[in-house]
Amino acid sequence: MKDTRFRIGPSGKRESRNELADRWYLLTIADKYGLDRRHFLKCFPHAWMHEKSSYNGVLVECRQKTENDAFFLVTRHKTIITQITLTETVVKSLSQADLETFPWNESTLSERVAFRSTFMHISDMNKNTRWANLKAKIVDKSKNKGLYSKFDGSPQKLSIATISDNTGSMELLLWNDQIHNVSVGDSVQIENGRVKMYRGQFQVHVGKKIGNLKVIKSINAGPMSVVDQKDVAHRLRNI
Repeated sequence: MKDTRFRIGPSGKRESRNELADRWYLLTIADKYGLDRRHFLKCFPHAWMHEKSSYNGVLVECRQKTENDAFFLVTRHKTIITQITLTETVVKSLSQADLETFPWNESTLSERVAFRSTFMHISDMNKNTRWANLKAKIVDKSKNKGLYSKFDGSPQKLSIATISDNTGSMELLLWNDQIHNVSVGDSVQIENGRVKMYRGQFQVHVGKKIGNLKVIKSINAGPMSVVDQKDVAHRLRNI
């Protein structure tokens, strides 16, 4: 079970161990790309309020915000550096943190890095799960339905698949081209999938720029049987 003990952070509010890990992780990103730590951290509160903030060629975008947290996309010259969900407590503390004396902890960093590379089980999800890495099998897939984007009114296609990893099942939302890329029986890998609860059911989806959805074992990947080869030959002769 994750350590969720609270302590008082630089904002004066109680912060969990995971929130401390988030702040430490942002410091490692700043160091990796040669950014001034304080200027980089201040981009997040500004993006929280104004949707976007930039510093030294780095763009921090607040792509989605709820009552208690927000999802940020960080890019440099249109290349993704990182993507992270931060609580409001952490965001507000970033402009106030004492970078010299605050007790950063190596173990909190290792937890954050481990999360970003570890695949979880569906049964491990709870109401606080916002993002997940998963490996599962497509066991069902609905027919396409048309709708319009709530952002720009453009026409969209949606299919709802059911995925299972033997510990549980949940829904996978497939948009547009994603619909034709997976089939029932395929094993898929989902990285940085956005998780939400809808009508008592967990749902996950992957956007165009955020996260990744790929087939790791296709039902059509095996060699063609003799019967299938004869059927294909027959169809070709009759074209």
